Amino acid sequence: MTIQFNRLLFLKPWRQSAIMKTIYLISTAILLTYCTSETNEITTQEIIEIATGSAPANISSDATVLAADGSVLREGSNGWTCMPGTPPNENVNPMCVDQVWQEWLQAFINQAPYDSEAKGFGVSYMLQGDQNVDNNDPFNTDQSVGTWIQEGPHLMLLMPASLMSDLPRDPYAGGPYVMWENNDFVHMMVPLEVTERPN
Repeated sequence: MTIQFNRLLFLKPWRQSAIMKTIYLISTAILLTYCTSETNEITTQEIIEIATGSAPANISSDATVLAADGSVLREGSNGWTCMPGTPPNENVNPMCVDQVWQEWLQAFINQAPYDSEAKGFGVSYMLQGDQNVDNNDPFNTDQSVGTWIQEGPHLMLLMPASLMSDLPRDPYAGGPYVMWENNDFVHMMVPLEVTERPN
């Protein structure tokens, strides 16, 4: 490269100018391409597709779709709400929830009381899977303690905690199990694929 630039010194001025302009234009194009790719934000339609991919089309196609900040991206008509991430995550772990789960989520986000014995039956779809969570404590972030599980496609069911007394608490036992027992946010997990116990 040094030899090539040294040769420019011996070219006629108009040739030097033309070559330098070409180099400048190529460099600018590369820089603009890089900056555009780095700052390219996800589109509204892409967020809607992420959110609605979490449930069967006969539910998600007519559901309200929320952005990660809670704003409405698309109005729905069937009482279901899809979002691109489990709050407060953005564009990860998408889910579609019914009206009972919407109330549950509001309580969860605000860490407000939620009495499962006084609420109705609720259904939530997470067909794209979830992040790694502690099955014992919804607010634990220390992975050295607790029972951690990262589910693939699954359903989540809300019902009175008293109806879950006979279900397993071990997420690796196979079949439905209880998540977050002895907590206001207790619910039933229904895996749709086998989740292997980590070594």
